[in-house]
Amino acid sequence: MGQPSSIVDKPYDTERLHPLSRRAGSAVSTAEYLSVLVSIVIGLGISHVLAGVGNLLVDRLRVRFWWVWGAGVAMVFLAHVQFWWSTFTVGSAVSANFFAFLFFLLTPIALYLSAVVLLPDFEGEGEIDLKAHFLANHRWFFGFVALVPVLNAIRSVVISGDPLLNADRAFESTFFLIQVSGAAVGRPAYQKFVAITNIALFVAMVVVTGLTPG
Repeated sequence: MGQPSSIVDKPYDTERLHPLSRRAGSAVSTAEYLSVLVSIVIGLGISHVLAGVGNLLVDRLRVRFWWVWGAGVAMVFLAHVQFWWSTFTVGSAVSANFFAFLFFLLTPIALYLSAVVLLPDFEGEGEIDLKAHFLANHRWFFGFVALVPVLNAIRSVVISGDPLLNADRAFESTFFLIQVSGAAVGRPAYQKFVAITNIALFVAMVVVTGLTPG
């Protein structure tokens, strides 16, 4: 007569205890583990944008809207999503070196800070003038946004080993110059030009270089 089985008699099923252990020590499992921290920062940025838009809708009666600010919010949201989409295959390149991963993390941090600077505090009473808020903070906003293409270009070439000259570098260079000009020139008319140019460049970049993840 056989002995009744007991869970105590069985060795631990390490694969069930931790899914990453199925590929323990591999670059892929390490990349999956590290991507959690990146996803948290990206999630914080998107959450901040969505919370700000929600507060705008709730307090709409005391908000003086400016479409350039709205274009900036849309741009920051899309930039968060595009970063997550375009770095699908980057994990293995940054998982072998702490400083490579830390450098990679700087991009979502810059995006998050751009969202923080762009969205006003809806607490308290009184009118919220989004045009005044945008113009008062445009240098910080465009400064953080300008860091994104620079960080992406360095990471792509130095860490991922991508070509120095390709379509991505052309778009990143153009984006950087537009953001710098937006930080330098605070005139409302020029800010309208920057808003339209940013959206047009973003759509063109996605169509040309980023319709598939990675």
